[in-house]
Amino acid sequence: MAITGIILGVVVLLVLAPVVAAVVYRLVVVRRDSTSVLVKRDGGDAWRHGAVRYSDTDLAFYRLLSVRFGADVRLDRRSLELGPRRQPTGHELDVAESGELIVSFSGHDRRGGIREGEICVGPAELTALLAWVEACSTDQVRSPARRRR
Repeated sequence: MAITGIILGVVVLLVLAPVVAAVVYRLVVVRRDSTSVLVKRDGGDAWRHGAVRYSDTDLAFYRLLSVRFGADVRLDRRSLELGPRRQPTGHELDVAESGELIVSFSGHDRRGGIREGEICVGPAELTALLAWVEACSTDQVRSPARRRR
C-alpha cells in the first residue's frame, strides 16, 4: 500500500510541477517586463486579463492564467491596425479600471490569420501602444539578412 502511495505521489508531482512552473513564469517573469491589459476577441463576450510585450517585429499577448510558456497570440507589427477609442459601457465597467479606454484592433498572427478584437488599457499605456505602432518602419522589421543588402 505504501509503494502505491509513493508512486501516485511521484506521478502527481511530475504532472503538477510543469503546470506550477508555467503559472509562476506567467505571474512573475512575463508581468515584470510587460503592460497589463484586458483583451476581448471579436465576437466574444469575455474579457481576458493578461499582459502584452512589444518587440521590434510583433506584439505578444500572454493570458494571465495560461500554462503555456510562450505567448498565446503574436501579432505582426506591420499589420497591426488600431481602431477608434471608446469608453467602457455596461458590464465592461465591472472589469475596466477608472479612466481606461477600449480600442479595437486587427492584425495578422504568425500563421497569417487575421486576429480582431478589443484591448482595454489606461491612457499612458494607450499612448505607448500608439507610439510603438506609428514608429514601425519597414527597415526595422526586416530580418537582419535582408537589411545587409
